[in-house]
Amino acid sequence: PAGTPREYDHSYRRAAWFEHWAAEHRVVRDDVGLFDLSSFGKIRVQGRDAVHLLQELSTADVDVAPDRAVYTQWCNERGGIEADVTVTRVADDDFLVLTAAATLGREMDRLRKHIGDRFVTVTDVSAGLAMLSVMGPRSRELLQPLTDVDLGSDAFPFAASREIDLGYAQVRASRITYVGELGWELYIPSEFATDVFNRLSQ
Repeated sequence: PAGTPREYDHSYRRAAWFEHWAAEHRVVRDDVGLFDLSSFGKIRVQGRDAVHLLQELSTADVDVAPDRAVYTQWCNERGGIEADVTVTRVADDDFLVLTAAATLGREMDRLRKHIGDRFVTVTDVSAGLAMLSVMGPRSRELLQPLTDVDLGSDAFPFAASREIDLGYAQVRASRITYVGELGWELYIPSEFATDVFNRLSQ
């Protein structure tokens, strides 16, 4: 809040920032919160053999219908986890992989090393897509007036991922959440990110 010192105090006891963190937690648990996660890495995996490459790397089945998101891990030959990612099937031969900013280079390298003679291209599209997450039990109430797409549970179930209109942008919205409440991740062309952010935060 305004007037609060910005120092980070390291402590084994409750830190000075705890009450501010708790307030944010309660808002997302009981109402709705907006997170800017644009720093996440975004990788496009495309081509005739894209699904085969991703199936080989992923512990979950990513050979799903288009417009579905799958949370999965990539493991090494010993079964150790190498990556923790979300794989969204955009089309039969087109996937969007979301990963942490700190591990983007490693994930790109892993994909390229496993291509072999497959017909696949791997592209870092992180700079072209902003990512805003709308999370909390009232997230649908915030988003629904901003789009013509039905966001109801029957029309837009968990793990669905669709292109929706939002302000001046066509946004890929994925109904997926890691906060234990209703929520969407919005992948926004970077040039429209400010407009979408302003509409969500009004």
